[in-house]
Formats: sequence, C-alpha cells, structure tokens
Amino acid sequence: MTTLYFNLNDVILILSIGLSIVLALSQTLFSSKLPISKYLLSGFFVSIALADIGILLIWNEYLPTSDTLETLTPYFYAPAMLLKGPLLMLYVASITHDDFSLTGTDWLHFIPTIIVISVIAFFGIGSSFLRLDTFGIDSAVYRAVDFIWWFVKLTPFAYFVYSLYIVRKYHKTVFSHNSSVNEEAIVWLYLITVAYICSAVWSLMLSFLAVAYRLPLGITDNYINFILLIALFFYSVSHAQRLTTTKGLKNPGNKSNDNIDDLINKVMSGIQDQKLYLKANINVEQFSDMLDLPYRDVSFAINRAFDKNFFEFINFYRVEEAKRYLGDKECLNMSIMEVLLESGFNSKSSFQRFFKRLTGESPTEYRNKAINQTD
Repeated sequence: MTTLYFNLNDVILILSIGLSIVLALSQTLFSSKLPISKYLLSGFFVSIALADIGILLIWNEYLPTSDTLETLTPYFYAPAMLLKGPLLMLYVASITHDDFSLTGTDWLHFIPTIIVISVIAFFGIGSSFLRLDTFGIDSAVYRAVDFIWWFVKLTPFAYFVYSLYIVRKYHKTVFSHNSSVNEEAIVWLYLITVAYICSAVWSLMLSFLAVAYRLPLGITDNYINFILLIALFFYSVSHAQRLTTTKGLKNPGNKSNDNIDDLINKVMSGIQDQKLYLKANINVEQFSDMLDLPYRDVSFAINRAFDKNFFEFINFYRVEEAKRYLGDKECLNMSIMEVLLESGFNSKSSFQRFFKRLTGESPTEYRNKAINQTD
C-alpha cells in the first residue's frame, strides 16, 4: 500500500520553499541602487524558506524523522519566523533611503530570537511539542510552548506595522523635498506593507480560533504567504528600483534672518524670475541653494504661504507652464511629450495625473477646449 506523504497544502509549502530559495539566490542577478537591499531581501526569502520547512516538519506526521531533526527544528523555525519582521522592515528602509546603512543598534533586532532560543533550550522543546498537544506535557513546558507560538506571531506583526510607519514617513518626506516623485511605486509599497500586516492579523486570528475552538484553518496561511512571496518579488524587480529615494539632509546652515514676507518674495523670485520649476528633478535643497537660503526656511515659507508641500508647489507652476503651451495656437505642432518636457516634467504618467488633478481634464482635452474657445 502506497503511503501518501504530501497533501495539497504540503505541495504549496514545498513550492513556497523552492521559490523562496530561487528568489534568494537570484537577487545577485538584479541591479540595485543600494546593494545591501538585495542581501536584506535575500535574507527575507531565506527566512520564509526556513519557516516553511519548519512548518512542514512540525505538522506533517508522515515524513521520516529522527531525534536530531526533532531537536533542531524549533531552533531554525522560531528564529526564521521572528527574523521575517526586521528583515522586511530593514528592506523597506533600504529602498527608500539612498544613504541607508546597518548600524550597531540594528543588532538589537536579534534580541527576540535570542529570547526564544533560550526558552527552547531551557525547557528542551522539540518539534513535537510545537503541535500544542497537551497530553503528557508538563504545565510549565506547555506555557513555554504557548509563549513561543504567540511570540513568533506577534513580533513580525509589530515589525510589519513599523514598516508601514516607515513608508508613511518616507511618503511625507519625499513629497516635501522633491519635485518629481514616482507615485505608482509608492502606492505599490503601501499595498505590499499593508498586505503583510493583514496577513499577520489573519494569522493571529487563526491562532486564536485554533486555541479557542480547535478550528483547523491555519493552512490558509500557506496560500496567503505564497501569494505575498510572489508579490514582493514582483515589486522588488518592477517598482523598488524606481522609487524616489530620500537621504539624510545636509546641515541647513545658519537660520535666515528674513521674515516670512521676505522669504516668500525670494521664493517667488526663484519661480517668476529664474523659473526654477523648469529644472527637472529639482529638490528643495537645490532650489534653496540657488536662492541662497536654508532649505528649512524655504519649506516653511512654502507650507505657510501656499499650504502646499514642495512637490505640489513646483508642479503647480509646471502645470501652469504646460497650460500656456497647450492653449497657444502657435504651439500646436508640439506633442504632449514635448510640452511636458518643456514644462519641467520628466514622466508622461506623472504629468497627465497631476495635470488632471489640478484642471479636471487631460492635457489633450484641455488643448482642444482652449483652441476651440480661441476660435
């Protein structure tokens, strides 16, 4: 009689393990703005593979096992589960900051792993204990196992939430300091981090249902994690490289003695006289240097006087410049691409999106309407 070792859920786990290993190894083949981001993502994929191997060994009762495997499984399964969170968080930080580097404090992220390994070693917890079968288990050991299960679920959730905080902080910073931003890449980054938070919440809820009502729904985790694995890889090769990164801003210099009105006048001089908004990819530091002002004063003046961040402020004048071209009959020979480049934009999608946001019309619709009114 043939013994069936794997069911459909196990097949998904095996596919996830294989794919994780392939994705981890393939990171060396892809270019990256910051090489460390590739290693962090590789580490995340490896942690997924090890965690899935642990799940397979813990819950599949038909696989051949040994005392050595029984002992070692918790030692790589629990750390792999715990390290997913900090690795994803550090990866998000690395792709959003072009001056990112690991510091001494980053080693503190290993503390949860050290705690769990210490608990496993002290209570002698093997993989069979992790199945939460209370029969024949000492109450202290059972509480230790219960602690491990909840700890490896809650810790990644906390890191995923913090990753979303990093994305939100990055979002505000990049729009405050840059005139050209890849908004689509930011939206996808939000979706990825929120998806991992939802996955962690789902996993916590399933754990609660399993403990309270013995509902065997944990297998759905395997399917969700497999989908997220593919989504994260897709993002890393299609959008992460196009993110507008931020960096630690240089020393702002001496604070300006100008009052708010003088600051606004100087900012408007850069707009009206120097037409600095026509410089593609100009950021607040470059804009401020050309006006010989501290960038913090320039940001303050723009926010105070116009209730806009730097991105909205610069692109407002770029749209005004584009409207001038589109409404001029003598410029009918200019294509939309030529208009956006002459206006300071460097992306057709960004131009069309921002133009419609401010005017309610596409550039083509605006041009047709303006020319018809002139006629």
